Amino acid sequence: MNLMQDAPNVVSEDGLRTLLAEGHSADVVCRVTPKRTGAQWSGVWTVHCVSPDGETRRLLVTARNNMAAREFKTINGLSSFLAGLGVSIVSIPMLEGKIASHKLDDAG
Repeated sequence: MNLMQDAPNVVSEDGLRTLLAEGHSADVVCRVTPKRTGAQWSGVWTVHCVSPDGETRRLLVTARNNMAAREFKTINGLSSFLAGLGVSIVSIPMLEGKIASHKLDDAG
């Protein structure tokens, strides 16, 4: 299955990496306002790949779960994922419906 051809509104992690390198952005969307439990913040965030012109949005999905949305349940997990993509400054929305956009640095 060619994910980009068969399901153009979704993207795999590898596809996201490729598109970020081409100038797309990764938008983090807060789906559930996080709550603090001890030293941990837990909520639900999803990541969307947005084209440079803002016209195309693709939801990050898991390959193993029949293209289900990849959800991040903790700030630690989300920030680790973004850092692994090469994002050097991480911004995390803390209210449901809020969005934070991330791009790779020019230095890469």
